[in-house]
Amino acid sequence: MAAKLLLFGFENLPSILRVETAAESCGAAVVPVGRRDYNTPLGILAGLDTERSGGQPPYAGGALGGRMMVLCGVEDQMDTLLSALRLAGVGTECLKAVLTAHNRNWDAVRLYSELMREHQAMLGR
Repeated sequence: MAAKLLLFGFENLPSILRVETAAESCGAAVVPVGRRDYNTPLGILAGLDTERSGGQPPYAGGALGGRMMVLCGVEDQMDTLLSALRLAGVGTECLKAVLTAHNRNWDAVRLYSELMREHQAMLGR
């Protein structure tokens, strides 16, 4: 799998460019995902799966509630990437997940919801 970072909720070019600079350290491509694709399975967005016949209708909901990044194919470079992202100013407010066999059929809304649930549990809320 080619290394990719799927970006959700990154609304301005400077923040995307900072992530792109950090991703260069791992040779990863940066893929900003538009809101209309938030209901597309992550495996399709990462280029691992093919679009189902008929495709997905465009997402018509609101924003996720914050920024999220899905890391695809960078497992062997995780420490380098996370350090570069911190230096680029991508902090803990941006939820991060690794694309797995378990979540590759999820869409962005479901993953964001699960990450928020886990985040709240870690904070004891």
